[in-house]
This record gives sequence, structure tokens and C-alpha cells, in this order.
Amino acid sequence: MYDLEYVKKRKRKKAAIIVVGISTIVVSALAITSFLGRFVGTFTVSLDTGNVQITLSESSSFKNPTSYLRINDLPRFEEYTFDNLPSDDVLDNEEIAYLDDNAINKDGEDIVSMDYFKYTFFVKNVGNKHARYNLDVNIVDNKPSKDGRYLDDTLRVMIYETDLATSFTTKEVYAKKTKTPHYNESGELEFTESISISKEYASTSMPFRGYANTFDSSSRITTIPVVNFGKGSIRRYTIVAWLEGYDPEAYSPIDEVIIEAPKDARLKLGVEINAYEN
Repeated sequence: MYDLEYVKKRKRKKAAIIVVGISTIVVSALAITSFLGRFVGTFTVSLDTGNVQITLSESSSFKNPTSYLRINDLPRFEEYTFDNLPSDDVLDNEEIAYLDDNAINKDGEDIVSMDYFKYTFFVKNVGNKHARYNLDVNIVDNKPSKDGRYLDDTLRVMIYETDLATSFTTKEVYAKKTKTPHYNESGELEFTESISISKEYASTSMPFRGYANTFDSSSRITTIPVVNFGKGSIRRYTIVAWLEGYDPEAYSPIDEVIIEAPKDARLKLGVEINAYEN
């Protein structure tokens, strides 16, 4: 476990607002900006499927199927760390809302900030044709701070995908290519980013959690392909995003120095799902 008091101190140092929007089949989605202040932003999921019939829902029962999902007024987004995230069964859970006591910080009854963002939604084939689709998680806007720094340097995106027919779930963490490379077991230089604390500075209280998958490019985090998506098939997706406080761009373990957030930087992610007949 991490020192919680340390994390609290870090959160006073660095904060941002998260504004999220997913459009499916054009899922256009996530904005993070280092700005302290009012509640802003939305999270949307919209659907345009072409010649196959796919629908969206926030619940596996699909009591309210729709082509558009929307969340309004997300609070500011603060620096956090992987080891303080809730367990998988809490994060990847349709019954737990995106604004819950594990994610938010309050001043009395007022929500003042968010430690991480998580949103669960479902995709279902309600037609008679087998479909295939690609779920692309893209960086669609990346505005640096006045001193030239970017928020995606410390961004972590964790994606859960579950096939409800088999209950098989995959979970992957993604991060930008690191500026502090390491050598792998074969002696080759790698630029994969640590999920949280680096292997070099790991300890019993701050364990090494492995390396994140590297973003595909400067504009794309990853692509998730789905094929043979048959009639009645359902997939669950949970997207979790946070700014990692133990990233070298946020914290220097040598000097134990907390690096201030890049002011006025902005980051937008977009999830685009393109569906076709299989």
C-alpha cells in the first residue's frame, strides 16, 4: 500500500478537470485539462452503425437501449496512483456509478474533485447479421502548457473488455512512451512506461506493478478488434483514466521532489467504434 498521507499531499499539489465524451461508431470522448475550478464537461456515447444493428446501454439488461449516452458536469481531475484504485470488481461494475465515494473528494456535501474516472457501458448486436467492429481509443486533442509540457506524459488509461457469453475479461493498462527508458532481460533498451512506481525505486510499501502497453502512436492509444459479433452478443467495456503521481514527469524519487502540473494543458481522448457486417 502507498502512504495515503503522501498521496493526499500530492493531490493538493496537482489537479485537473476531466471532461469525457465517448461516441461509438464515432465515440468521441475524453478531455482532461489542468484547470482548477468549476464543474465542467460531459461524457457521451453515441451510435451510428451503418448496415448492422448495434445498440448501447449502461446496463447489461438493456432495459433502456439507446444510441446516445451522456454524463454532465464532471468535477476536476486530480493526480492519483494505480495502487489506490479500487479492486477490479469495483471498477468493472455496472452497479457502481462514475461518481462514487471511491472516486470523489467532497467539501461537506459538495463534490470538489475526482481522483480517477471510470465508466462502464455495453455494446449489443440486436440485428440478425454477424458484425465486426474496431474500438479505437484516440488522442484527438493535446494542448501543451505554456512551458511546453503535456498531460499525456502522466496519463494512464486502463480498459476492461468482457464477453458476457463466456464471462472472459481482459484488462490492459496503457501509457505514453517513457522519456526514461530501461533495459529488458535481453539487454535491449525499452521505452515502456511503468504502471506506477518504477522497478528501480520499488519497495515493500511501493511495489513494482509492471509496465504499461505503449500508446500505438501520438494520436492513438490502442485499437480493440471484435469479430463474429453475432445476434444477441454483448460486450462490456469499462474505461478508467487517471494521472499517475509516480510517473517520472510528476515525481522525482531521487530528490523526492513533486513536479508541478503543466498549467492550462489540455488532453482529449476519443473512442471511435466502426462496425461492419462480418
